[in-house]
Amino acid sequence: MPSPSSFALINPSKGASFMSFWRTVAAVVAPFTSDTYMNTADSLFVIIVTVLTAIGFCLNLLLLYLIIWKSPRSLTPYRIFLANTTITQLLFALFSITSQPRVLSRHQYTIVIYLGPVQYFGEWFSYMSYVGILHLSLNSFISLMLSMIYRYFSIRFHRFSVNVSLILCLIGYSIPFLIYASCSHIVTSSSISVNKAILDGLVENLESYHMVVSTNISNQLPLIILILAVTFGLIPIYFVMYWCRHQIHQTLKQTRSVHSPSTRDNARRLVHALTIQSIIPLVSVFPASTFWCLAQLGIVEPTAYSYFIIPCLSLGCIADPLVTIRCVLPYRRWILNLCNRTNSDMTTSNQDKSTIFQRN
Repeated sequence: MPSPSSFALINPSKGASFMSFWRTVAAVVAPFTSDTYMNTADSLFVIIVTVLTAIGFCLNLLLLYLIIWKSPRSLTPYRIFLANTTITQLLFALFSITSQPRVLSRHQYTIVIYLGPVQYFGEWFSYMSYVGILHLSLNSFISLMLSMIYRYFSIRFHRFSVNVSLILCLIGYSIPFLIYASCSHIVTSSSISVNKAILDGLVENLESYHMVVSTNISNQLPLIILILAVTFGLIPIYFVMYWCRHQIHQTLKQTRSVHSPSTRDNARRLVHALTIQSIIPLVSVFPASTFWCLAQLGIVEPTAYSYFIIPCLSLGCIADPLVTIRCVLPYRRWILNLCNRTNSDMTTSNQDKSTIFQRN
C-alpha cells in the first residue's frame, strides 16, 4: 500500500483530502477508530478488515443457528464438529475486529500495531488478542481434521457417539489452548523508544499510534511453538485429512452392499465439503505465513506485509460457512426455501400493489 507521504509529494492538498476521505470512511465503518491515528493505508486496512470480519461473523452466526435448530437427527454427532469449527470462526472474527493488528517482522522481533479497540485495554490484553487470533487459526485446522476423522470412523465402524465427539473436540482444542495460555507470560514492550530503534524508521509517525507492542521471539518458546504450529502444523494435518479421505472412498467402494445409496452420497458430499475447506488455507494461511517468513529473512518489505496477514486470514471465516451451507443438504434446503419464500412474498406484494393501482 502506498504511504501517505507519496500523495503529499504529488499534490499536498489532494493528498490531505484523500487521506481525510478514507479516514472518514474508516470512522463510519468502524466507529471505535474515531480517536485512533491512522494514515491512508491504515484506514483502508481497517475498512477491509472490518467488512471481511463482519461478513464472516454474520455467516458463522447463521450457520450456528442452522446447526442448533435446523439439523436433522442423523446429523447429531457430526454437528458437534460443525459447531466446533463455527464457534472457532466466530471467535476469530471477534478477536480480529476488536484488535485490527498490523503485524511487522524485523530481525528476531515481531512488532504489532493495534488499530482496534483492544488498544485501550493495555499492552498485555493487546498482545494476547493477537496471539488469540493465531491460536484460533490453529484450532480451525484441527477441527477440520477431526471432522474428517469422524467421517472415516463413522463410515468404517458405524458408531460414533455424541460424548466421543465432544471429548475429541475438547482434546483437539486443548493443544492450541495450552499454547495460548503459555503465551500469557511472554515478555513484551510498548516503549516508543525501544520500538523505534527496532523498526529503524520503517513506520512513519510511530509515536502517534496508541498501542505498539514488540517482542523478541528468539527467546520466547511458547510463541515460537505457536508460530511453527500455525505455519508448519498444516503439513501433518493435511496428511491425516487426505489419508482419511482416501480411506473413506476406498471403504465406500468396498462396502456397496452395506451402505445405502443415500448414505454413500451424503458421505461423499460431506467429504467433498471438508476437502474444499482444507484447500482454503492455501489461499489464506499459506500466503500470510510465507510473507511472514520472507519478511523475517529480510526478503520482502515488512511494512506492506503488515497490512496483508489479517485480511488474508479473514478469508477463511467467510469461506468455511459458505462451503458448509452449500454442501450440507438440510442447511442448503433451508436457505433455498427461505429465499423462495422471500421471492414469493415480494411477488405477491407487487401483485397486490398492481391490483390496487388497476382498481384506482
